[in-house]
Amino acid sequence: MRIGDMASISPRRCTNGRFAPWAGFAFLVAACAQQPDDPAGPLGASAEANGRADLPEATSALGSYLAGRHARLRHDTAAAHFYYGRALDEDASNSDLLGAALTSAVAARDMEAAAAIADGLRAAKPDSPAARVTLATVGMLQGDAAAAEAELDAASATGINVYLFPLLRAWSLAGQNDPDGALAALQPLVERSAFAGTHDYHAGLIADLFDRTTTADSAFAGALSAERGGAPRVVLAAGNFYRRHGRDDEARAVYDAFLDENPDSMFLDAVYRDLDSGAEAPPPLISSAAEGYAEALYGVAVSLFRETATEAALVHAQLCLAARPDHDACGMLLGDIYAEVGRYHDAAAAYDGVGVGSPLKWALRLRAADVLREIDRIDEAAGLLRIMALEHPGRADPLIALADLMLREERYEEAVASYDRALALIPTLENRHWTLLYARGMSLERSKEWDRAERDFLRALELEPDQPLVLNYLGYSWVEMGRNFERARAMIEKAVAQRPNDGYIVDSLGWVMFSLGDYEAAARHLERAVELRPADPVILDHFGDGLWRVGRRNEARFQWRRALVFEPEPDLETSLRDKLENGLPAEREASPADAEDL
Repeated sequence: MRIGDMASISPRRCTNGRFAPWAGFAFLVAACAQQPDDPAGPLGASAEANGRADLPEATSALGSYLAGRHARLRHDTAAAHFYYGRALDEDASNSDLLGAALTSAVAARDMEAAAAIADGLRAAKPDSPAARVTLATVGMLQGDAAAAEAELDAASATGINVYLFPLLRAWSLAGQNDPDGALAALQPLVERSAFAGTHDYHAGLIADLFDRTTTADSAFAGALSAERGGAPRVVLAAGNFYRRHGRDDEARAVYDAFLDENPDSMFLDAVYRDLDSGAEAPPPLISSAAEGYAEALYGVAVSLFRETATEAALVHAQLCLAARPDHDACGMLLGDIYAEVGRYHDAAAAYDGVGVGSPLKWALRLRAADVLREIDRIDEAAGLLRIMALEHPGRADPLIALADLMLREERYEEAVASYDRALALIPTLENRHWTLLYARGMSLERSKEWDRAERDFLRALELEPDQPLVLNYLGYSWVEMGRNFERARAMIEKAVAQRPNDGYIVDSLGWVMFSLGDYEAAARHLERAVELRPADPVILDHFGDGLWRVGRRNEARFQWRRALVFEPEPDLETSLRDKLENGLPAEREASPADAEDL
């Protein structure tokens, strides 16, 4: 059917099946949120509030535990921290409760409470990795790197800690002015090829911290080669290292290689300005062992987030920010984690917490606009994007984000205008730009500018042949307009072959079969579409039509009644009520298949 799954970060509003959730491409519409950002949910909890007077008191330790668990499942870290703390007041020796309370305290970045809870958990479970890492982090914060090392040595290293502990131990040794020990502590990472780039990156940082230029030079070269173009943090650290040693040409080559792979990025703009002006190189990315320790926690948080381990990613990100509050990349990651789980007010606060001078601020403002939309601050989001477009009139990304926002808000003509301006800034369309043509085509179709919409869909298919979403949308539109039936069927069949479990696309195939008069095949496909999307009123309506044409009239009326339950759009509601009263009209003598294929 119309739009299958498509794209964004965030990717969240669905409108009665006319627009299905999208997923996976930057700057396009997001899917419906699974966890609403409800500052006053069933518990009355507010994740933004620091005080807990807004929360009702539980009447028992069990009640507090259950309330904490509920808040934790809703990703309301502040409420979870509050309730688990109340439960601990009644049962301070329960190791399971201590573990949950510690997770929530760190997730709320209450390090004073976390340290006290970690002390209790360490007493109950001496090798607890959670307790030991928390206390090690507190040790680094207090300048006691030896205490941090002792905590890490006493912990059991399993799971992600097999990767994390060598990094943290290395930086705790660096904090004791032991560069040889620090570099040796990283060696376990070399044994796994997947961790080799991380080893080289941190070896470079440690060597640079202790002015071991040759070792740092070799390590940074290895870290840069681990990812094509280089990872952003590695690029910043290595480029900075080269500049501080009078090797500006090598620094520029590193920056250029990154931009070749990431042409739309702006995070190196300030670096290029300094380089072009001959300004003095800034301080190193990592200038202390505590900052290196935070860097290790950040890297692990990124890895966990990529693996969708959101709570663990949140905990490690908060530990990173406790160790280094000005870590701008981790501040952005924290906002991304909150946005991913639907805590949009928290995400906005995290993005706002990143300093104005951060090279990530452009990307953060784009993300912030998306978060503002999720909390229904549409005008603010649009205003922010318009300001960004004025600040950099040659950049398309704020215009694309604004167009996506307008599309999601069903302000189609405004969406078209912004897509037009954005596409005018792109001198040569590449394969990746098919998404823009697809989005503008949808906006044009909804604005009743079909000729332009059709051109965009066809051009999108030139850039990305056989793209199932475009095949489906264009094919379905042709069927709805009574033209190009055979071509539409071929296109939708190709789309279904690629995405057989997409209910919208399967519905499109059923509907084209219905339009061609093959009612038995139509009913089979439409039944499958209903199995995949049982709450979509348009699909239910189509299935009812298919059942009617094969003589299953009681079942058809049942499906039409079901469709009314799911709040169809007004035109569809009127049609459904008419069909419940009168059924479908008699078939026409000529089949749509006889229509001219244009």
